[in-house]
Amino acid sequence: MLTPTSISSLEPPIKTCELEDFNELIEHIRSCELQQFTGRLDLDVKEASNSLWSLFFCAGKLTGAASEMHPTRCWYRQVTQVFPQFVQTVYDRKSDQPQWSYFSIQNLLRQGKISQKQLGTVIEGCVTEILFDIFQQDQQRVERLPVQLSYRRIPQKFQDLLQVPISAQRVWLKASYTWKMWQQAEFDQYSPNLAPVIWSPEELRQRTSPTVYQNVTALVNGDRTLRDLAVRLKQPLVSLTRSIMPYVNQGIMGLIEVEDFDTSASPNPVAALSSAPSTPRELARPLVVYIDDSRFDRIAMGQILLKAGYRFINIQDPLQALPTLIEQKPALIFLDLLMPVTNGYEVCAQIRRVSALKNTPIIMVTSRDGIVDRVRAKLVNATGFIAKPIESDKVLTTLQEHLPTVQAKRYSSQLQALNVNRVDWQRLGSPVQQT
Repeated sequence: MLTPTSISSLEPPIKTCELEDFNELIEHIRSCELQQFTGRLDLDVKEASNSLWSLFFCAGKLTGAASEMHPTRCWYRQVTQVFPQFVQTVYDRKSDQPQWSYFSIQNLLRQGKISQKQLGTVIEGCVTEILFDIFQQDQQRVERLPVQLSYRRIPQKFQDLLQVPISAQRVWLKASYTWKMWQQAEFDQYSPNLAPVIWSPEELRQRTSPTVYQNVTALVNGDRTLRDLAVRLKQPLVSLTRSIMPYVNQGIMGLIEVEDFDTSASPNPVAALSSAPSTPRELARPLVVYIDDSRFDRIAMGQILLKAGYRFINIQDPLQALPTLIEQKPALIFLDLLMPVTNGYEVCAQIRRVSALKNTPIIMVTSRDGIVDRVRAKLVNATGFIAKPIESDKVLTTLQEHLPTVQAKRYSSQLQALNVNRVDWQRLGSPVQQT
């Protein structure tokens, strides 16, 4: 749930305590109901990332929740399921600031365009997701890190924004049931906020039918989380995840962390949840190909590139690389030097014979970086070297240096917009921002 900016800046806590177990939280919720509390409960797991949550109350009624983990994605998922017809309405294209927030939804309610029941369903869905994440964090806490619970007041002038109560008992039971199903499926170690990504397209092609391959590659782009995909495909989260996990276990796919939606770069981030094909913004991201048969190295490279916002393809068989390269026309190629059957020098020479690829940067990836290796690389027109092990700073520095100027500038501007927008939305939706 995206909460108004000013609600995120509250007075110091009126009461704090430590929870030994997250199950104690339900007792505090019941206490808020009995005492008709108006304010916010903040939960903070010390020294853990993405572990700040808030529960909002008005006169003892639970009216919402907020989280630092994908607040925009969470809000969009629920809205698109309940009243997708207003997705474009609530986004103000003429404004410099995103209007797709709790304020805009409240306006639709006041105008009679949506019902209180619909808004309640949206809020209930957000709270259920957040409680699920709380249960999972409790399960994964290392050395039982302390959980601090703080009671805070909400200024009177904002209390009228929190007038849609939901059943605390119902969302607690629903989140508990969803978490139990997730555990029974043995997905405990995986967050549904992770995004599936294809590490090895060629291996996936070999193991699936043409139709399945086409559908999977169109949807699994490293930017849609498991939750996003479940909403988009209208499938239960556990069923959707169960269909993907065999490929993850085989190393054909992976699960990576992703940022929240970038509302500044796309006028309608909900497109990620619709049935539309990949957006122009997704296709505009530079594509990087890594030719290597090592599962460990391709996973490391893929995680670095996808987290940085690039598109990524791994080619395991160097003898089959040319058709893919000609079809995909990557912005840059990383090429492993030592591979079975052939080596990076021979593959590089073959690539350079293709006119469409003769100017594409080719970076040799190797643990051998002697003078002879550099001379041989120069003879086959390799662009540069990167030494193993594969590390983020080496890869990203190389990309920044060798990508074509136009693409580099375009991607730099996207990063700048993303960083500015991230600050705005964190200020808007952060559950524990203090004064």
